Amino acid sequence: MIIEKILVATDGSDLALRAAQVAVLLAGTGARRIVAFSVAQPHFSLPSDTLASVDAGAELRRATGAADAHVATVAHIAAHGGVACSTATRIGSAPGREIVKAAKEHGCDLIVMGAHGPFDANTLFTGSVAQHVLAWSSIPVLLLRDPRDAALPEFGQSPSP
Repeated sequence: MIIEKILVATDGSDLALRAAQVAVLLAGTGARRIVAFSVAQPHFSLPSDTLASVDAGAELRRATGAADAHVATVAHIAAHGGVACSTATRIGSAPGREIVKAAKEHGCDLIVMGAHGPFDANTLFTGSVAQHVLAWSSIPVLLLRDPRDAALPEFGQSPSP
């Protein structure tokens, strides 16, 4: 398999920035092209004890501004690594679905992203963005996790020499 274009899904977290750095390193060995992608997720809610109105426009601007800032950071990382980077954002409430769709639309060969949350066999990505991407992507997915969240592997007795 030849990797020609990598989609980097970012939520602006430290882990997403590490994923961007790994994607730039991978792209630097071959294709030299990545797509930085982020989903703007506006949150519209009211405290139950208020009758205040929601400023939907302000919340939409906040969410899209955050997504734009996330992809701009990845583009900056790519530029410093000598890798071409295009950026794309979408508004949505289901980031996993949007990541898979964007990878397909941009003709990507690999998705690189951070994965937050528990990693034991019973709760692996339960309900998460990473679970959706793994389940529905037709292209390979490279998930990076925070090493501070990793549990040490359990090994049986060491074999005798």
